[in-house]
Amino acid sequence: MQHKSIIFFTGLLVFLNTFYGCAGLQKEPVTKNYFDLNLELPFPNGAEINKGRTLLVKEFFISPDFDSYSFIYRIGKNKYETDYYNEFLSYPAKLITAKIMESLFATPCFKPAQTDMRQDIDYRLSGKITMLYGNFQDRNNPGAIVAIRLSLEKRATNTFQAVFGKTYLSKEPILSATPAQLVSGWNKGLTKIVAQFISDFHNTQK
Repeated sequence: MQHKSIIFFTGLLVFLNTFYGCAGLQKEPVTKNYFDLNLELPFPNGAEINKGRTLLVKEFFISPDFDSYSFIYRIGKNKYETDYYNEFLSYPAKLITAKIMESLFATPCFKPAQTDMRQDIDYRLSGKITMLYGNFQDRNNPGAIVAIRLSLEKRATNTFQAVFGKTYLSKEPILSATPAQLVSGWNKGLTKIVAQFISDFHNTQK
C-alpha cells in the first residue's frame, strides 16, 4: 500500500511539474500595428477632374531589399533591421501604386483609362520603388526615405514612346523615430514626389 502511494505521489508531482512548466512557456499574443498611407495633394475643383488625358498606371515593382510588409529601419552605415510589430496595411508596392494613382486622377492632368487596349490609352506610367525605410542612424535626426523611379510613355500610333524617366528621392525629416512619425514622413515624401512628377509632365507639354 505504501509502495502504491509513493508511485501515486511521484506521478502527481511529475504531472504538476509538467503542467506548470508548459504554462510557464506560454507567451502573450503578439500585437501588431498596421498603417495605411495618405497623400495630401490639394484637390482641384470637381469640374476639372477627369478632364485630362487617359492614363494607365501599371503596378509598381519594389527593390527586393525593401520588399516587406514590415517596416525597415536603417540603423547603421550598412545595417538595417526589420520591425515585425509595425507593418503596412497591404503589400507596399501595391499600396503606393494605388495612392499615387488616386492622386494623379484627382488632378486635371489625367483620367483613368477604361480598358488596357492601346487605343484607349494616351499615357502609360510604370515605376520601381528603390528605397523605402526609416533612417534611424542618428536617433536625434530621424528621417523617412522613399525613392521611386517613374517612367512615362506616350502612345504613338501602334506603340508607346518614352516621354521621360526619372528617379524621385525624398528625405523627409521627422520629429521622432516612431512608426507613426515615419508614416507621416512617407506621406509627405510621396506627396512631394507626385507634385514633382506633375510639374515634369507639364514641362513636356510646353
